[in-house]
Amino acid sequence: MLDWGTFSLLEQILLIAFGVSSLLQLLYFLTLFIRIPFHKSAPIPSNLPPVSVIICARNEERNLRELIPLLMEQNYPQFEIIVVNDASWDGTKETLDAFSVSYSNFHTIHLDEEKQRMTGKKFALTLGLKAAKNEFVLMTDADCRHSSRNWITSMMAEFSVGRSIVLGYSPYRKSKGLLNALIRFDAFQIGVMYLSMAKAGRPYMGVGRNLSYRKKLFFDHGGFRSHYHLASGDDDLFINQVANKHNTATCIHPDALAHSEAKSSWKDWWYQKKRHFTTAPHYNFGHKLILGLFPLSWMVMAATAITLLAINKAWMLVTAILIVRYLVQITIFKGSSKLMGNADVAWLSPFLELGMMIANPLIYLSNVFNKPKTWK
Repeated sequence: MLDWGTFSLLEQILLIAFGVSSLLQLLYFLTLFIRIPFHKSAPIPSNLPPVSVIICARNEERNLRELIPLLMEQNYPQFEIIVVNDASWDGTKETLDAFSVSYSNFHTIHLDEEKQRMTGKKFALTLGLKAAKNEFVLMTDADCRHSSRNWITSMMAEFSVGRSIVLGYSPYRKSKGLLNALIRFDAFQIGVMYLSMAKAGRPYMGVGRNLSYRKKLFFDHGGFRSHYHLASGDDDLFINQVANKHNTATCIHPDALAHSEAKSSWKDWWYQKKRHFTTAPHYNFGHKLILGLFPLSWMVMAATAITLLAINKAWMLVTAILIVRYLVQITIFKGSSKLMGNADVAWLSPFLELGMMIANPLIYLSNVFNKPKTWK
């Protein structure tokens, strides 16, 4: 037992702050994130609806040459692929035109720089949605490589009665180096957060590399009209505005992953993160509160723990609580990685988390002075 009489007022405040922040951290893991390891996928229905796969691409000739033949091998009864060429200046147009001849279910739309467009890829995606022949649309990116031939099937199986949105997950491919580990951990932690929130009935975002919804939902809500001026938001802001506990499902399965290429330079990754941060202020207050409390409580926990250990106060209790917290984190992340991949970042999460907790505030602050305006 602690003898409060031996602690000064400041030390008591530090201990209380450490205890409250640690409790908040454990609540996130044990009431929210724990939903991922216990996720059960929906059974495959006998009648799967036709679907339109939409890809927006700019200067993706090499990736499209690889991706389109792979997508054509998907084990799905009826689907079309629509690629919107968003003002590319490499050989994308010629590559897509050749696919249009080779595949009867392949269609392409070519845009040029002169046409009036929304910021980012929203105009391109809107045109792709208008061209889709089917009610169900499934978005992915040109640099994605899907984990199995059952990707479309797994995503479409989650559209039970009343569901209009299915949130998938898109990890980054593994390569050597600290940057790649940080990028993969960041995507993993974000994935755990938004998928857990959706499973708890509070969906707030999706990722455009692996996202499906009904075409009617998009046009009934005015598409991207409310945030057309932002470079990002074609996935998270749209989902934030239209998703709820009744119309949203999650697809968390090893067969349904859309593996993407991670940035290879710190500069490119920094710009990508800056672009993603431009949408966060537009989330609703409840989502911002839940999302903000997690890193804030971590920072308070870390700062107070370091201070208490430095002044040698209640060090055994502080150490024990930290060990419990990180054992819980590694256990839940390890269980989640069986469905989401990236088992190595689950093990390394305590160290990678420290790096991201330093980087994220710096990236956020840099947006105050210079916001990105393009998606490519």
